[in-house]
Amino acid sequence: MIEIKHDLYLGDCEEILKSIPDHSVDLIFTSPPYADQRKNTYGGIHPEKYVQWFLPKTEQMLRVLKPSGTFILNIKEKVVGGERSTYVLELILAMRKQGWLWTEEFIWHKKNCYPGKWPNRFRDAWERLLQFNKSKKFHMYQDEVMVAMGDWTKSRLKKLSDTDKTRDESSVGSGF
Repeated sequence: MIEIKHDLYLGDCEEILKSIPDHSVDLIFTSPPYADQRKNTYGGIHPEKYVQWFLPKTEQMLRVLKPSGTFILNIKEKVVGGERSTYVLELILAMRKQGWLWTEEFIWHKKNCYPGKWPNRFRDAWERLLQFNKSKKFHMYQDEVMVAMGDWTKSRLKKLSDTDKTRDESSVGSGF
């Protein structure tokens, strides 16, 4: 059994991160304000200024994260003038220049999402969860989070080939 210890911090992340020792954190998970969203709550950050606003935070996160640790960023693009802004893609590229490895992308499926109110696009029923790491040897506990997607998996799992049963030992790896 894995012992889980956690500390939760509340406050301005740039200030709090400065007080955390180097290479001491296993997991950082954040859902920062999206560009120009919820201006009354967060003040809003223009899409063109988002990357420069967020990079000082990721610089500190990179410092405090253990080499085997993981950073998950929950973020979504904003639509500007009828097309998606590129600030999330620009942030990914800037973080890679900062030293991060963009290792995975997950989707948060929002099941309670209703159809779009715009004439030229659907309302998004998902948000990105971007995974970043400092090194290719990070901890990932896949077996602990696997969930069967339906009864059909029972019959499919009985028919697995030897290739299906073999874990891909790619260059990213799971850290063990």
